[in-house]
Amino acid sequence: MGKFCLYADNQKDAPCAYIKMYKYSYLANFLKDEKHSKGIQNHSIPLLIRCIKKEEDSVSKFSVKDEYCINCMFCIFGCVGNRILLSDRFHPKTFCYDITKEELAELERMASKLFKGTFIHLPKVLTSQLSVKYKSFESFTAVDETKNIAVWTANAMKFLSTSFEPRLSLEVGLKIYQRDRGGRLDVTLLNTRDKYLFVAETKVDFNHMMAEGRYESQMIAYETELEQVDDSIKRAKFLVIGGRECDMLPPTIQGSTSGPRADLFYDVLLQQDLFFISANALLSLGLQKLYISINKYSLEALFPIINSKKFVGLLSSGVVTAEKEIIALDDAYKFVSTL
Repeated sequence: MGKFCLYADNQKDAPCAYIKMYKYSYLANFLKDEKHSKGIQNHSIPLLIRCIKKEEDSVSKFSVKDEYCINCMFCIFGCVGNRILLSDRFHPKTFCYDITKEELAELERMASKLFKGTFIHLPKVLTSQLSVKYKSFESFTAVDETKNIAVWTANAMKFLSTSFEPRLSLEVGLKIYQRDRGGRLDVTLLNTRDKYLFVAETKVDFNHMMAEGRYESQMIAYETELEQVDDSIKRAKFLVIGGRECDMLPPTIQGSTSGPRADLFYDVLLQQDLFFISANALLSLGLQKLYISINKYSLEALFPIINSKKFVGLLSSGVVTAEKEIIALDDAYKFVSTL
């Protein structure tokens, strides 16, 4: 672990607290890196939640406010040198800390349990004070798509890319000629080195998405536009859904809570070759990248799974197959490696 943080003397721009992104008018501008006149913009989930406080300590420049922390891992994924220690319940414990080999081995053991049949269990905020807006990561992702889940997803996708500095932006415009109006890609990431383009349509939770009823037409229209991208760039699009993962389970799986809506959702996924990732799964993938393998657990490694007709989704309990079963993520990797 690095002992020196580039942001130790200037906490304002520390990536554990902020993510910087340029604005782009349209996808064509994004691909050519033609930035909008608005310039670069700062976004911060910790500032929104008020879960981090600055310290004057000569070693640790930040500390977590336990009474506000929802364990979203925004700070963990942003920390340049992996110098934030997690507890055995996936809770940020100590900032600006050199993690020992023994602690790292324990974190690896914890992360290795993910995507193997059970959902990740993140601690909830225990306090009952009215000033605490969000009680859990799921309650945070389930409201305010633009400020909450879209910004969080952008930070997670940046961390999950194998590119050290991918091009990243929110609300990139699309000129959808087949419709009477344009559209916007919620989160867009380009790995310029390896030529991967990932676009995510964020939804606050399953029930709101199904009640709104726009996800299918949005994804179909977006695919039409993405087909115009140069063939040298590998493309993947997916839904990122916040809220409770049990709502996203196939209706055939014990614990599914959405009934006929789940039937309809999975029918659409299969008919339109769509893929979804729960916010909890994206978080879990980040933990596995951080503590197990930086290449195996990345967006680029996930690319063939996203684009395979064999799979339709990713939950923190595993990969959802076209047969509406859930298998371990490592088993899905083995399957696509044989293609």
